[in-house]
Amino acid sequence: MKTKKLTISVPGCIGNVGSGFDCMGLSINLFNRFTFESSDSFFISASHSRIETGEKNLCLRAFKKTCETLGIQSGGVKITIDASIPPGVGLGSSGTAVLSGIMAAFILTGHKIEPSEILKIGKCLEGHLDNIAASLLGGLVVVAEQDGEPVWKRFSVPSKISAVFFISNEPFSTRRARSILPEKVYLSDAVFNLSRICLLPFSFAEKDEKLLTVAIRDKIHQPYRGRLYPHFEILYDAAMDAGAAGCCLSGAGPSVVAFCFKNPDKILKSWIQTTKQKKLNGTIKKIRLGGKTIWKIY
Repeated sequence: MKTKKLTISVPGCIGNVGSGFDCMGLSINLFNRFTFESSDSFFISASHSRIETGEKNLCLRAFKKTCETLGIQSGGVKITIDASIPPGVGLGSSGTAVLSGIMAAFILTGHKIEPSEILKIGKCLEGHLDNIAASLLGGLVVVAEQDGEPVWKRFSVPSKISAVFFISNEPFSTRRARSILPEKVYLSDAVFNLSRICLLPFSFAEKDEKLLTVAIRDKIHQPYRGRLYPHFEILYDAAMDAGAAGCCLSGAGPSVVAFCFKNPDKILKSWIQTTKQKKLNGTIKKIRLGGKTIWKIY
């Protein structure tokens, strides 16, 4: 390997963003940091107890797969994971692991960073592009595929738009959250989502509060996943009553996010009170939007 030590900080994200099921993601300023060092063998240490430190570690798997794709010997590597994003709660933790492993393989072997190639490899491991595209590129990202090639459009998110999160203390399997979704949807529901996702990027970019309230609504995944998370409807109602412009599951859940154009503290206080009254197990916090992946070579 050409580089001895590398640190990659990857932001989490809000996958789906309501109506943007599997095709829209929004990065957040909450990061997982991955440090890669040359080693004679593979070794992983992690700050969070729910992160696998053996051969099944997602970052390690992504690193090995990328080396294989690039046609090179991976050799050994020591990976240290400093996790600020809890795994399994819908904030893009798995996407950060996939991205860091892929990018480390490119950088440590002297290959040029190519976003399209990174996303294609990431899709094989993650299954969809919305979260990894947002975490890689930063901001609000709409992503599609054409003949196996990722196509995307990135939108900057104004700093005046705030996000308040209910971060669940209880992880939930993304695979299970996906398994509850129907294989077919009504045409009317598909049109409902299509009309709204077309409006959603403009509601953020143009800071249009009324438009966001309409555009974020969904009939493809949240009505079904809401059955798994009774707290979603409770928090949704509390957020909207407190002045939120919109509210949705973060990724596949169970975490929930509310967007606000003014006075986010009102939503914060409302959710703190609601979680205490309803005995909901989670943490309430404001997180800035729009984080982007950064790396440093030593």
